[in-house]
Amino acid sequence: MANSNRVSSLYAAEAVLATVSSGAMTKTIMNDQDLLSRLVAFDTTSELSNRPIMDFLCDYLDRPGLTTRRFEASEGKENLVVHSGSLDGSGDGMTLSGHLDCVPVGSGWTTDPHELHERDGRLFARGSCDMKGFDALAVNAMAREAQSSDGHPLALVLTCDEELGSLGAASLVEQWPSDLVLPRSTIIGEPTMLEVVRMHKGHLKFTIRLSGASGHSGTPTSGINAIEMAGKAIGVLGDLISSFEDIRTEASPIFDSVPHPVLSIVGIDGGAAWNIIPEASEIRCGLRVMPDQDAAEYLSMIREALSSSLPEGRWVLEVYNDNPPMCTDEDTAVNRLACDAIEQSRSIGVSYCSDGGHLSSLGLESVLWGPGSITQAHQPDEFIAMDQFLKGSGHLAEAVQAHCHQEARA
Repeated sequence: MANSNRVSSLYAAEAVLATVSSGAMTKTIMNDQDLLSRLVAFDTTSELSNRPIMDFLCDYLDRPGLTTRRFEASEGKENLVVHSGSLDGSGDGMTLSGHLDCVPVGSGWTTDPHELHERDGRLFARGSCDMKGFDALAVNAMAREAQSSDGHPLALVLTCDEELGSLGAASLVEQWPSDLVLPRSTIIGEPTMLEVVRMHKGHLKFTIRLSGASGHSGTPTSGINAIEMAGKAIGVLGDLISSFEDIRTEASPIFDSVPHPVLSIVGIDGGAAWNIIPEASEIRCGLRVMPDQDAAEYLSMIREALSSSLPEGRWVLEVYNDNPPMCTDEDTAVNRLACDAIEQSRSIGVSYCSDGGHLSSLGLESVLWGPGSITQAHQPDEFIAMDQFLKGSGHLAEAVQAHCHQEARA
């Protein structure tokens, strides 16, 4: 493109903004944009190993005063936790959290998706918005904290497989040492246009498998058609979808566009040939409950409705993944301080998920607060606006200062 330039070359002359020194050791801190350029150069599509980017980050954050812990989540996948000082059990300080995996590149790109390009005040690359833009800011905030010898700890949590249902965060919760307490106040840098989000829905994925019996399609009584059963199941699900739209909870007023639980049919498979009665069929569904609802209760409701229309023994409902909702109290320090910083007076809830639901099991009180727009995520020519990137850096520095280097307001 005639008006496009590599950000790494634009900022090459400004790559070093600070140094961290300890005796004979000196390590540079890269310009935020230059670090983002390095991060997007790693292809961290969820199906790939993330060890190369983990190796880079562990080397970059190998600094005096910082402790690094790597956790194997699955084959070739790792989570990373870095913190300054010691985790004294008080829960004071701040945790910054982001995921490193990205959705597949797909088609339609006008620039190399793994090179950061600047055009018209925007930074283009896969993951620039969701969410390596925030990751770069958080990593550099952590690197700068190596220079601080006082205050409460700052922790950085970077996960794998968030795009697959927060599998990395779920694994980290299971593996995190019970005697270590991360700082409670947590910023998860999902792209919210720097609005503070304190609630999101859960996302439970389930499959309905239907079992019939094969036979010749010319003689319908010779078999049991699993797709016909699937049609009945879809009718039942359709009635539930409509009824869920009328449900409201105490959390509903902060969910502007979709203030109710959502049941979605997202896929169906079945059939082997034109002349064979299909013996098996599969329906895939997603259930997004409100933060103050119990997904298990809704699953029971779905099972009960299906059992009234489907033959016993011919179907089974199996949960594939359960990414729980996030529900942070309005009066928590992290929510109050973040809202005050941008003069936000209202609470916001969103219908997409984050790692926040799982991280709450570690006692973390999380808000989503990051640069960029979720509407740019998962798109060709994904970008983060430069002004959002710069504002995000400033807000993050102020949040770290407030939580780690001065007492948060009671």
